[in-house]
Amino acid sequence: MTLTLKALKDQGHHIDHDILKGLAPYRTDHINRFGDYTLDFDRQVSPMSYNTKII
Repeated sequence: MTLTLKALKDQGHHIDHDILKGLAPYRTDHINRFGDYTLDFDRQVSPMSYNTKII
């Protein structure tokens, strides 16, 4: 989500606190929290950049 928001900002889209407060990463209204999930343990995950600024 962070990388997508940064890409949108870099493209000139206005990102502010009002937009970010509606983007909670833990949404429960459309998912089954205790349902079936597929995990790919072989997938390479890119390193997290803790210095990425959104606003």
